Amino acid sequence: MFDGLKNMAGMASIMRDLPKLQARMEEVKASLSGVRVQAVSEGGRVTVTADAAGNLVDLTVSGGSDEEILETANRALVMGRQEAQRRLSDVAREMGLPSEGLGLPGAM
Repeated sequence: MFDGLKNMAGMASIMRDLPKLQARMEEVKASLSGVRVQAVSEGGRVTVTADAAGNLVDLTVSGGSDEEILETANRALVMGRQEAQRRLSDVAREMGLPSEGLGLPGAM
């Protein structure tokens, strides 16, 4: 019985802090385009830079197959999504919320 009351109090606290949480999440999402990650192919012939907002920023190719280019680009995009997820999870933890399941479709 008392556990139910504790849960209700916790929900009330979350609801009270919701505008603050939403503002902080928007702030982090807006900053993701400035966060850069880089993937380099095994042979070093392909270098791809992406941002954590899901955009390719730079591509340097000095040989390599189309497959190598695509694999490296995809790896950079995954790294960007993982970094975005990490940053959004950090915000959730700051606010005392569970950090799993937040964020971006297709992340991890």
